[in-house]
Amino acid sequence: MAALANILDHSDALRRIARSSRPGLALDFDGTLSEIAPTSEAAVLNPRCGEALRRAVGKFAVVAVISGRSALDLAHKVDIPGVVCVGNHGAERFVGGVYESSEDAFVGADAVSCALARIKRATAGVGGLVYEDKGFSASIHYRAAADRESARQELRRALETVVPNAGGVESFWGKMILELRPSRAVNKGDALAALVADYRLDALAFAGDDTTDIDAMRRLPALDGAAALSVAVISDDAPPALLDAADYAANGVDEVAEMLEMLVE
Repeated sequence: MAALANILDHSDALRRIARSSRPGLALDFDGTLSEIAPTSEAAVLNPRCGEALRRAVGKFAVVAVISGRSALDLAHKVDIPGVVCVGNHGAERFVGGVYESSEDAFVGADAVSCALARIKRATAGVGGLVYEDKGFSASIHYRAAADRESARQELRRALETVVPNAGGVESFWGKMILELRPSRAVNKGDALAALVADYRLDALAFAGDDTTDIDAMRRLPALDGAAALSVAVISDDAPPALLDAADYAANGVDEVAEMLEMLVE
């Protein structure tokens, strides 16, 4: 695979998005707008990214942050009026003090909670694991484990026992994280499609750094004719499929900030 061109060297691509009549901007949070932190609670919005997002509100038809976090947790982390906070990979939204979720989002949520509880029991002796039940999906973080590879293997063994018998639950690995969600759950690609329809977008830029962002990047070319641009935020542990799915690259959160500044100028 050829190396991706850096988005900062292609201001023309950014201008095409920003100068459309109804442009949209959507980004992942952890690893994109925030540096990866030792714990989920410790992650903070990069100040330059935050300022650029504030400036983008009003200039873009929609500015959204799409995350595996819950929508309310994401809204607390972002805390910028006018930004649409899309949580649980697209199952819920929070904007302007209003919370929304679709009825379909609840299908399979109980099975995910049950699978999480069973994995938690199976890995009770593994130190450093952090379990999150987010209502519509669940996460198990192993970044804090003393031996991350051993922790991952213990999680894999538990997963092989639990998920085949759980029914309606799928799993996927990200950066030091195991995620569980309903098999028929919405994903970030569905979330982008909803934003394009709801805000009548004719252009959309998206950036992300991990496995769940691939769903969004693969969906972009088919979004009702809207011009699209996707940016992979590169790190040492970026999944190879992310680079295959993206149009351009940005080297870390600082370059995402610079990209956002270029978009809003």
